[in-house]
Amino acid sequence: SKATVSVLYWARTMHLATLVVAATISVSPIEQVHTAWGKNVNEISAQWVTQTPAGVVTIQWGSHKDRMNESTTGNSREFIVDPGRTWYTHMATMVGLKTNTEYFYRVGDSVNGFSAVNSIMNRRLRKEGDPYRHIIMGDMGAACAFTICPACTQHSAVCDAKTCATNKTNVGLISETATADQVLHVGDFAYDLGSNNGTVGDQFFRNIEQIAAKVPYMISHGNHEDSEVNIAHFIERFRLMPSNALPVQYHTKNGASTNSLYFSWDHGLVHYVAMSTELWFGVTDFRTTLETFVEWVKKDLEAANKNRDAVPWIVVHGHRSIYCSCDSDCDAGAEWIRLTMEPILFDYGVDFFINGHEHNYERMWPTYQNKSDQSNVNPRATIYVVTGAAGSHEMHEPFTYPQPSWSAFRSDSFSYTRMFVYNSSHIHWQQVQTDPTQFPGSDYGRV
Repeated sequence: SKATVSVLYWARTMHLATLVVAATISVSPIEQVHTAWGKNVNEISAQWVTQTPAGVVTIQWGSHKDRMNESTTGNSREFIVDPGRTWYTHMATMVGLKTNTEYFYRVGDSVNGFSAVNSIMNRRLRKEGDPYRHIIMGDMGAACAFTICPACTQHSAVCDAKTCATNKTNVGLISETATADQVLHVGDFAYDLGSNNGTVGDQFFRNIEQIAAKVPYMISHGNHEDSEVNIAHFIERFRLMPSNALPVQYHTKNGASTNSLYFSWDHGLVHYVAMSTELWFGVTDFRTTLETFVEWVKKDLEAANKNRDAVPWIVVHGHRSIYCSCDSDCDAGAEWIRLTMEPILFDYGVDFFINGHEHNYERMWPTYQNKSDQSNVNPRATIYVVTGAAGSHEMHEPFTYPQPSWSAFRSDSFSYTRMFVYNSSHIHWQQVQTDPTQFPGSDYGRV
């Protein structure tokens, strides 16, 4: 069945289901926990996986790990696309959360038990002089996920919390969880989510749990999620996103679920718009199309501009480049997207377009129609940034083209981004080096 497993059904048959599970299959642990902002500022959603059916799906939370007195039930979906294998995603949402408050939570169900207790901050309030800290990266595999921590290597897809504990833990993405307000991954996950009957995707989510269970892990869709199997994984594994897309659902081989090919949310002083650049390259369920996206994004950006007194910055992010200068990716493919999107980004005053796809880092000057003032002070056009160097088995992507005048900085080292949002007029940008193949270990984490 492709239908959502009914919480009411499990509640009515809980005792029978428990007896059947105990008699016929082993109970799997709660794993692959990750979080995202909810649709309202007082909500955070969590999603997780079990390899066996669940009972009543629940998230419990509270302001102390020994007093998790609040709870809500959630929902489950079975995944049947991987050959010879069925597994289950579960999702639930914490509601009524206070801003600037740390919450302890755990997730689980009446059959499989509960996860370990995690903690997460809801909507930290910025103090004077203290910025919001947004972590951004793209193109990260299960193997070669060098950016997670120094213990991640090209020799194994396993880079979970146990692995990272064997080396330095004060650098890499794992070091950001104490202060980061959110993480943004701009496409290409696991390499690939559906590989080896989906077990590569499983390992990827085990690896990022040490980050994504502690900080909301927001996303956009990449080309490695294009195939029939991989897009089914993407839609199901990220159905917790606070999607406001139209159409509401996206249809895959696993059925209809939350449309996370494009959506938007606010965090602090930034309005984020996630988009799928794959709509230009044939990805569609014949309901969600390039045309539905363009209509939707114009309305979204119009509304965001009306709210700029409260949320002054606008960031649009996708996977493929609109501007870049490394290789042929920056030619016809980038131009195709640019013809549609550049006028929209310019007309609605979008401050940044951020993407991955190129396995390198490149920051452009504010650019419009291949022209730039080469100044970031009071920019008159969108700043384009490529940050697709988190690490995958495809390794580096060298710059084979000359650097154009609108390109401010280029590097093909593995790295991730810190975006510090101070106020309505100042953002500070850092790129953090995480490349063990080009630099000594002592340079890991260097800005």
